[in-house]
Amino acid sequence: MSGPMAGVDFDGAFTAKTRGPVGTPFSLGQRMEDADGNVYVYVQADGAVAAGDVVLLTEAFQADAIDTTNSAAAIGDKVGVAKGTLTDNQYGWAQIYGVASAINAATGATANTVLNTTATAGRLDDDATTGAETITGLYITATAASNTAAGILNYPFINATL
Repeated sequence: MSGPMAGVDFDGAFTAKTRGPVGTPFSLGQRMEDADGNVYVYVQADGAVAAGDVVLLTEAFQADAIDTTNSAAAIGDKVGVAKGTLTDNQYGWAQIYGVASAINAATGATANTVLNTTATAGRLDDDATTGAETITGLYITATAASNTAAGILNYPFINATL
């Protein structure tokens, strides 16, 4: 993992030709740390992803907005939070460690509870719906309002089916 990198646009979206600042071509799966110690991984969107969406990360570093369909066969796979809005096949960053200011969580989801996938792409909830997958290592730190909440990530992954 690289240390803090001045000038990295963690919120940006990039095409294959403009993957990063001039002279800084990032590689899929490359990790970077910001000045606050938050860690991000460079990914390619597998479909539309909005900033704050929780994404499933494949071994090829494709980021897909997580839902109960794509998480069902992905126990153990890594999870992150998209930093910027990406269209299909664009490149960008997903946060995997540290404090996140805006995570897509269902309105009313409670702080410091086990979160699970939902039928809404990119959104987590604490409703314990049968058949949903739990996420370990990602917690919201305040009750979600307007489908967003601050939270903490500690290298999250899909844990188990409810």
